[in-house]
Amino acid sequence: MKISRLLAIYFILSVLVTACGTAEPPPLPPPISPPFEYYGWVYVFYTDSNSDLKRMATYTNTAFATYPAQVKILSSLGFKHIIYILNESIILERLTKNENLTAPNESQAAVFYQDILPDFREKFFTVYRDYLTQLKEELVMTGVYDAIDVFSIADEPALHKNVYLDQAFLDQYADVFKQVFPDKKSAIAFAEITDPAVIVTRPESGPHLAPPESLDLIIVDPYFYDLTGEKDLPCERDVIQNWLYSANPLSNINWAKQFNKPIIVAGDAEIKAGKSPKDCYVTETYRILQDDASIAGLVWFIYDKEYNEGGYLTGAANDPALVDLIENLGR
Repeated sequence: MKISRLLAIYFILSVLVTACGTAEPPPLPPPISPPFEYYGWVYVFYTDSNSDLKRMATYTNTAFATYPAQVKILSSLGFKHIIYILNESIILERLTKNENLTAPNESQAAVFYQDILPDFREKFFTVYRDYLTQLKEELVMTGVYDAIDVFSIADEPALHKNVYLDQAFLDQYADVFKQVFPDKKSAIAFAEITDPAVIVTRPESGPHLAPPESLDLIIVDPYFYDLTGEKDLPCERDVIQNWLYSANPLSNINWAKQFNKPIIVAGDAEIKAGKSPKDCYVTETYRILQDDASIAGLVWFIYDKEYNEGGYLTGAANDPALVDLIENLGR
């Protein structure tokens, strides 16, 4: 799930208030019981006066928050699971500020911090622990701490080895979280790149780092594309299942199963170059995973209209028919 880069923008925009329309909203459908322990949309750009969460709450039980006010919104709507996304960029911003370093711009995003700060590991974890401690205090003071049960603590660390230097670093990262939040579950989304030719052009990327022992949930994101672009698979269940479980070279379910931890799959609900995923990709993903008892959750990525990655990937809310398809799967 590639959402960390959006959080800085979202934190700024979250203070804006969007006026509500005066038209009477249509009645909500009756609620249903989601088919997974964790089922929902990755949806992070919303406020109390501007969201589609009331309708989502009738067919999902899991939602995401990026700051305390969003937790209050989700809690008031009765979501069973609230997953809070840590903003790792804050840690790096604080670290570079402490060291009087210039934070890398977008074109320098792959800078290896250890190269510019030899004691990066030690200083990173000092700032990280302080960030977690302050966040916990804020969540307690605003009265939303108990509403959160899962924290998404990192996104695809093997694709950001300029920060997550090695396995020991990731293990310590997960352990420090547990020291500050011992009563909360932790989750990390995993993806990898193994092609040496690609790694040469993206040296911050590489093979998987394993889920730390202290990690509670593994997230995988076997979207219907790889580094070469969108995949045009036939609408056959066995072909789609093979892609989800083993053929996707970046992230797949079989890799996650070896660690004997609950698995959440980030289902592909992105619009690519203006085209929504095939209906069969969405429906078969749902049905295949529903039949697999080892899959704890399915969260569709990504809902937000504002989501835009390189002008190629945009959010599902831009296609109401795609949203309706996913809503109706469980009905």
